[in-house]
Amino acid sequence: MSRLSAVKPAYWISGVLLAIAIVIPLLVSTYAKDKPRLWGFPFFYWYQLMWVFLSAILVSICYRLVSAEERKRRAAQGLGDPERPDSAGTAKEAGR
Repeated sequence: MSRLSAVKPAYWISGVLLAIAIVIPLLVSTYAKDKPRLWGFPFFYWYQLMWVFLSAILVSICYRLVSAEERKRRAAQGLGDPERPDSAGTAKEAGR
């Protein structure tokens, strides 16, 4: 089995969402115009500001996806949840 097939869908989805958040704002031809205006602001300004908020939303979705996948992986390996203080979160605690 190749290592590529071992990659979970959550990681692929997160990678695609992060790529969207990075690549789309770099495509200057999508926002190099003045109109339409929103509350008097040229398209360039409000479009860039919109991507600030969209990128924050996309990054938070990615964080939740990867965190959930890591929790599942740690549970399957018997390592416990690192966010819970009573679980065996580190190797030092597990050895006690």
